[in-house]
Amino acid sequence: MRERMDTAARGPLEILRMDSVTSTQDEAARRAADGQRTPFALTARHQSGGRGRLGRSFASPDGSSLALTVAHRSRLAADRRGWFSLAAGVAALTALDQVLGTGGDGTARIGLKWPNDLHTADGRKLGGILVEGRGPDLVLLGIGMNLRGPVLQVDGRAVPGAAWLRGDGGVRPGVDGAADEALRERLESALAAALVQELSRLESAEGDGVSAGTHARYAMTCLTVGRAVRVDPLGEAGTGGAHPPALHGIARMIDGQGRLVVDLAGGGRTAVDIGDVRHLRPDEPVRSTTRDASAIEQEEHGT
Repeated sequence: MRERMDTAARGPLEILRMDSVTSTQDEAARRAADGQRTPFALTARHQSGGRGRLGRSFASPDGSSLALTVAHRSRLAADRRGWFSLAAGVAALTALDQVLGTGGDGTARIGLKWPNDLHTADGRKLGGILVEGRGPDLVLLGIGMNLRGPVLQVDGRAVPGAAWLRGDGGVRPGVDGAADEALRERLESALAAALVQELSRLESAEGDGVSAGTHARYAMTCLTVGRAVRVDPLGEAGTGGAHPPALHGIARMIDGQGRLVVDLAGGGRTAVDIGDVRHLRPDEPVRSTTRDASAIEQEEHGT
């Protein structure tokens, strides 16, 4: 397993670049436990056992995607880290803007589907984020992003609703292999630096996303606000094994705690702090009764 250690261009942050790991999250946790100085970033060209939110697993084919984990030691109590996950999405957009630029060239706008999936404005998923706590103070912030496409499942079928940066149909087209590698390393460095900066702001603000400016930066990039949505509750089933019914309505705002505020179709308003959100099409009834199969497949198989 080859490894290369770099120092990020924007500071003393170490980036451990690996060829192949089971999971950047698990490898970063192991390095931190073995005494690696934090914060540090760990990246891999290939993951054989990567995972996303809700324990969904996926594999990262060699060279086709970016996988990065930043290991951060927080001095905040666990209940003060609620903005970390959303800040990771903001950092990813900052890095993409720094490396690729935005606007004026006819390419797709990239934003955040609440809470932190990287999406194009037309609803395709470019990447995802996973935040995990290990022990009292270690926080692992993982970012996965599709670099080349089309994105394929294990059986060779295209992943429905996926987006990618380079290649035919990409957000930033291009097929040159050398350019892919240069893009990967520039994005890795920019991602690590932006994420550490966002975390530093939150640590200084005692986890308050409003005073840290995270709330304002996130709200400007959230594609979910203003959309008709379906929110499927997460967590343990209630009495009789049944889960609470899905919520349907219009996403109105992000509140000061990072929750998605939804005006319910039947009247009233609620703030969602955890849930699986699906954007409904403009012509789709707000009170939908079934989940779209392609949307589910995209969430489970995308990066």
